[in-house]
Amino acid sequence: MKKATAKDLRQRTAALLEDVRKGERVLVTYRGKSVAVLAPVHVTERQGFSRIGFGMWRNRKDMGSVSRWLKDVRAPRYKA
Repeated sequence: MKKATAKDLRQRTAALLEDVRKGERVLVTYRGKSVAVLAPVHVTERQGFSRIGFGMWRNRKDMGSVSRWLKDVRAPRYKA
């Protein structure tokens, strides 16, 4: 595990995050005491697609078409 001070984190954030991206864990200290661990995200979480909310309107009877509903919601409030 790599160690970094809070000052290192402020000044070399990109380099430390690159180390984390490569799989290394970084222990962050402040005034000599451990305060945080930067660790890589699990591979399944890193893919970018979240299933939370996927298909959440599937069974709604009052929602005929999601795309039509979005079009209505995004329409301007006031017509000139």
